[in-house]
Amino acid sequence: MYFVISFNYRNSDVVLRSKLSDLKLEDFAEFKEVLYLQTCNRIEVIFNKKRDLNELYDKVFYKVVSPKEFLKAELYEGMDAVEHIFKVAASLDSMVVGETQITGQLKEAFMEAYEKHFIGKDLTRLIHFSFKCAKKIRNQTQISSEPVSVASIAVRKAKEELGDLSGYSAVVVGVGDTARIVCKNLIKDGVNIILVNRTIENAIALKEELGDEVNIDVHPLDALPKLINNYRLLFSATSAPCAVIKKDFIKPRNFKRLWFDLAIPSDIEDIEDENIKIIKVDDLKEISEKNLEKRKKEVEIANEVIKKCVKEFEKYLQSVSVEPVIKFLQDKAHECAKRALKNAVKKHYIPAELEEEVEKVLHNAFKRFLHHPNMTLRKMADSAEVDIFVSVIRRLFGENELKMDMNKCEYHMEKGIFK
Repeated sequence: MYFVISFNYRNSDVVLRSKLSDLKLEDFAEFKEVLYLQTCNRIEVIFNKKRDLNELYDKVFYKVVSPKEFLKAELYEGMDAVEHIFKVAASLDSMVVGETQITGQLKEAFMEAYEKHFIGKDLTRLIHFSFKCAKKIRNQTQISSEPVSVASIAVRKAKEELGDLSGYSAVVVGVGDTARIVCKNLIKDGVNIILVNRTIENAIALKEELGDEVNIDVHPLDALPKLINNYRLLFSATSAPCAVIKKDFIKPRNFKRLWFDLAIPSDIEDIEDENIKIIKVDDLKEISEKNLEKRKKEVEIANEVIKKCVKEFEKYLQSVSVEPVIKFLQDKAHECAKRALKNAVKKHYIPAELEEEVEKVLHNAFKRFLHHPNMTLRKMADSAEVDIFVSVIRRLFGENELKMDMNKCEYHMEKGIFK
């Protein structure tokens, strides 16, 4: 039960993570149930059960990495895998502990896998419960009280390098979550923004989102060669499959330039220019470690919450099988029939000597009545929605030990089916 292959900032550098980012969910089609999570700091492949590593390499990973590189991965199995995913969702395993992006990224990965039919009940349960665990940690600790991310740390690093940023102009390439956070932090520091994106409409939409009071100029991607040579500060965070800033773009300038490459794979080609300093994601580790030291006590509290959540999940798994629900329905029917029969005999509606025969008739009637629901439950036992139906049945028939909201699929909540 549950198996995770994790390439992250601890065991894999930017180069290796860039290679791995060429993989996509469809590459794992033979290994369903599977979920593929890719961020700037990690590549996680999450399975519902243990998989043969040799087979995984020979069928998937050989496309992008060598056997030696593949061995760098961290492996988690069983409840250790559960604990790891809970920590990932709660940002306890992030380079920047307390950052808030990871939960959304995990949710997006989950929705993609769900909609493409790569997951069923096992991973649906795991990922949904990980969201609940992350929410508990946010509510019970101050770990995210000062929202931080790689993007915000990059802006902080720029301030360390350049001092007061007020009055500077910065080229920001991309309009995704990372670029959005970069823009928001730059705006706070009084920086003018030159926003560049392949799809100009998306850049205009981000400009409108950030407000009319800020100074933002929007440009298409083909304006980059000129723009990067006119400004000192640049942040690039696209999802492009290859570098968008080429060494051929560079023109000699007599001023120092500070560039942040926040993308995986890298947005900026290797450039040798004494006036250009390029800072990549992994170069921000030192600041993130200082951040972790400040939050040490909160992390300890959060880890205790994680342990409790793992135990709760283990208990939860034992309670949501369809077979106990089928037995519950049968027992409920038998109990109701027996109670009604006893009452009928007591009031002399049925002779006592016929009680046993009537009980058999009632039992067969309920057995026929429940046949179709029972068969339906068994057929959908491996589907992602099974927990919703289990929950509904328990609630309808008066067993309230498991709360309904505990079983809501995060996908259906997002789509508005449940309110």
